[in-house]
Parts: sequence; structure tokens; C-alpha cells
Amino acid sequence: MRATIPLYLMIVVILFVAPVATAESANLQAMVGQANNVDEAVQLVSDRLARQGFEIPLVVNHAAAAASVDLELRPTQVIFARPSKYLERSLLRRGATIGIDLPMKYLIFEDENGAIQLHSNPVGYLIDRHDLGIGDFGLYVTGVLAGQFGDSADGLVTVASQRSFDATVQALQDAISAEAAFRIPLVLNYGEGRRRNNGPVLIVFGNPMAGTPLMQGTQEIGLDLPQKFLVWEGRGGTVSITYNDPLFVAKRANLVGQDARLSAIVNALAGFAAAGAGTISVE
Repeated sequence: MRATIPLYLMIVVILFVAPVATAESANLQAMVGQANNVDEAVQLVSDRLARQGFEIPLVVNHAAAAASVDLELRPTQVIFARPSKYLERSLLRRGATIGIDLPMKYLIFEDENGAIQLHSNPVGYLIDRHDLGIGDFGLYVTGVLAGQFGDSADGLVTVASQRSFDATVQALQDAISAEAAFRIPLVLNYGEGRRRNNGPVLIVFGNPMAGTPLMQGTQEIGLDLPQKFLVWEGRGGTVSITYNDPLFVAKRANLVGQDARLSAIVNALAGFAAAGAGTISVE
């Protein structure tokens, strides 16, 4: 059995990671560069991804969300692209927290010069961040160097839940929904259709009043917006909530001058997580 593991991982990397990170990424970049506007680029990329076997469960129009609260933002959208369930399950078995970065995200925006840009997370970043253990072969075929983001922490905040898995998911949704400014455009159960249907579950949510000013500072941060909570069950049945540290996200995007807003977002996310975990009561 142990001799088959390297071959198995090699198959996962070749069929899923490498094509997306190299040739397909270049194709998408070229496609976006030829588009007349962001709407057209989003449609072209979505169609291309769908032909590659990805499911598109959500496209978030950050600019439209900004307009809904009377704020302005250059055309900016993010595509959520979900790989085949087989490959998705293969990656989740290597590390449950990768569910926070699946579906894969493709940010398309119009920059200050009117050019259409495409940003996505390099595969090397995902491998390192979630400690998938794919090793040098994966980094070789993707052409991405390990440690490209330096030696910083992985930017993941994990909170142990005192509730059951289902109760944690419901409590998180209830806490978010109780705040009128927040919206939940997607709840994705990675375990749906499986005999043991206990996730992980990804909850995508956001508040354009909080997120838009961050993107006004740097549109690249839109790749990590809206916010996400991942509820997952570890060995022994322990239930955890994982989410992105806003300070880590801001650092990646080179966002400056938003300390007070980021602090408020840090506190809001911690409050939601505590409510979901049952460590505080929600009135």
C-alpha cells in the first residue's frame, strides 16, 4: 500500500494541479487580455473552466455589491470554480483545511489604467499553506517554488467547537444572518452525496460596507473576499471552524492604511466563530 502513495499523489497533481497552474492559467490570462470588459472576461473564463470540468457555483460581482450600499468600485468580480468531486475529495483527504481555498477563485478586475486583470492563487501557495505533503514533484510540475510567500504563518485561524458538526454549521449561519449588513451567497457541503455526510462545509458570506473600502485600497484583495468559514471534523470527531486571518490577507495584497477597519473585521470574524463554536451566547 505504501508504495502506491507517491503514484497516487502524482496522478492528483498531474490531472488537477499542474494543468490549472501552468498551461491553463496562461490560456486564461490571454483570454482575459482580449476581453472588452470585465463582464465579457468573466463569461469567457467561466465557459472555459466549465469545459475543463469545473463547476461554477458562484460568481460574486464586487462592484455591484458596492453599488448596493452606495459605494464605488471599479469593475471587479470573482469566480468560484469547483473541480471534479473525485479530485476535490482527494485534496480534502490530504488536508481538510484546503476546503477554505476550494472552490478555486479567479479574480477579474479592471485596473486604474483600464486594463483587464486576472488573479488566482498559485498552486505552490495552496500546497504550502495547507501542508498537503505533495512534495518536490508537485512543485516541479507546477513550476511554482515553495515558500514564495516567505516564511510567514499560513494565515488560517482555527477555533475548536463545543457543538456537534451540524449544530456548528447552523449556529454560524444564524449568527451571520442575525446581522442585517451581512449576506450568505453560498453554503457548500463538500460531503454532500456521500454516505458519511459530515462536510467539510464552506460558508461564504460578506458585508460590502466592510469589504468595498479594502478593495478600493487594492483590488487584489477581492480574491479573498467574500469572507469564508470552513466547518470540518477531525480525527476522533473533533469539530473545528477555520477562517482566513484578515491581517494575513491584507499583507498578501499589500493593503495599507486600513488598520482600524481590519481590526473591526478581525473582531467580527472572531465573534461569529465564537458564536458558532458555542463559546459565547448570542442574544
